[in-house]
Amino acid sequence: MAMLETRGVRAGYGEKEVLRGIDLAFGAAEFVAVIGPNGSGKSTLVKCLTGFLMPKEGMILLEGKDIKTWKSRERARKLAVLHQEAGEPLPFLVRDYVGLGRYPHHGFSGEWDKEDRTSVSRAIELAGIGRLEKRKLTELSGGERQMVYLARALAQNPEIIILDEPVSHLDIGHAISIMDVLATLKSSDVTVITVLHDINLASDYADRIIALKDGMVFAEGSPARVMDYRIVEQLFDTVCVVRENPLSGRPFVYPVPGKYKGTSKNHL
Repeated sequence: MAMLETRGVRAGYGEKEVLRGIDLAFGAAEFVAVIGPNGSGKSTLVKCLTGFLMPKEGMILLEGKDIKTWKSRERARKLAVLHQEAGEPLPFLVRDYVGLGRYPHHGFSGEWDKEDRTSVSRAIELAGIGRLEKRKLTELSGGERQMVYLARALAQNPEIIILDEPVSHLDIGHAISIMDVLATLKSSDVTVITVLHDINLASDYADRIIALKDGMVFAEGSPARVMDYRIVEQLFDTVCVVRENPLSGRPFVYPVPGKYKGTSKNHL
């Protein structure tokens, strides 16, 4: 049985339909990257998978059970989410903020028990933010805050973690740090589903890549299958060259400057 599944999902906002019949299944301990051009439905898919947006048609199944029937705290014990925008940081101490990830297990009342303290310490260690735990969120850089937000999600001890562009706007050091943490989670039997703009990171880290275009699944499979230049060119309307990364052995995509094939309006 799939850990998480979509069946014929159609979803959008008001009269605007964004997802147009999505059928996907995510297995245990799988690392899945979702890629695609702007406006293809990636963030809408994340909202549906996490129960923040209910489909107009179709179903989202968490462990075979309609996600609508899960109570929010029960769902949060299984599934953690890191959204693209976390809003303005509040002046929480980092350790206290990470501790908010324990809410699904005991609510906001009561003291932390041994399991809570262990989970928070493990999340801080895994995210590599021990040096920050006594500082306030408002004192941190954007990259540091993103690592703290990830640690809060890890403190939930989820079986599935879903992330919407977790490395956008980060320097390569912070980006690789986050991707390495996600790879460690996968090796610890956590299912990782992440939207990525950087398709080369998707190629190097993911077991499977799902490419969305115009609200539909355009391609799906291993990096070797999806990172074919013919698929990538059609997906992004851009001429590219695909070669093998000499270190990972995975495909690596080089866009060709001046060869964008879409209209100027779509490009903007």
